[in-house]
Amino acid sequence: MQISAKDLGWLATNNFCPRCFWIKRHVKNLPYQLGFPGIFSSIDSYTKNIVERYFQKNKELPKWLSEVGEVKKIISITPSQFKLVKGDTMLSGIPDLFFQRPDNSFCIVDYKTARYTGNQDQLMPIYKVQLNGYAYIAESLGDKPVNDLYLIYFEPPNKDVYEQIIDGHTKYDGFEMPFKPKIHKIKKDIKEVERLLESAEEIYSKEKAPKGIDGCKDCERLEVLIRTIEKQSD
Repeated sequence: MQISAKDLGWLATNNFCPRCFWIKRHVKNLPYQLGFPGIFSSIDSYTKNIVERYFQKNKELPKWLSEVGEVKKIISITPSQFKLVKGDTMLSGIPDLFFQRPDNSFCIVDYKTARYTGNQDQLMPIYKVQLNGYAYIAESLGDKPVNDLYLIYFEPPNKDVYEQIIDGHTKYDGFEMPFKPKIHKIKKDIKEVERLLESAEEIYSKEKAPKGIDGCKDCERLEVLIRTIEKQSD
């Protein structure tokens, strides 16, 4: 089984459905699965390049990221390098920023283009596991210790400041949208990653899909799809 650190994070949510997890890992490209909008990937890539090129030029992170601390070196990694194989399971994923501090410890940062709503954010459990999954991979590759994990939300402006930013960000050939970083430190918890990996392996290895949770929308969609196909076959 191959699973990304982010997908592993779904096991930590309150609405995690083992049936859907089993199906999605055994049947690829289900008709009701939506793709990730390309614009978000473009924004994430742009943010990553801005930060890294700023560091290359100035030998420090931008001032608005100074809260994450000093940087000695940004570590460049590729998907082929950054993965962990444990038994029959491969855990993978690439952090947005992976750097070494002057004391030779490591820090991992992940960016989110969204508004930070605090720990009540329903996606926060996923993000916490995602970052810890990256730390788990990094430490297994010998990059030790990973002492700090940060989740950085890049928030778009609120409506109440639109009038203030029009003049400075409206150009003759288009407009700019300023984003404000909101930095959130994540507690390191490698044991949680190991526990969730064991749970994922247990579900995946079942011969048949396990029972789903009550009220699962994807399970309901699948049942509608199955009934529709059966009617067409009659």
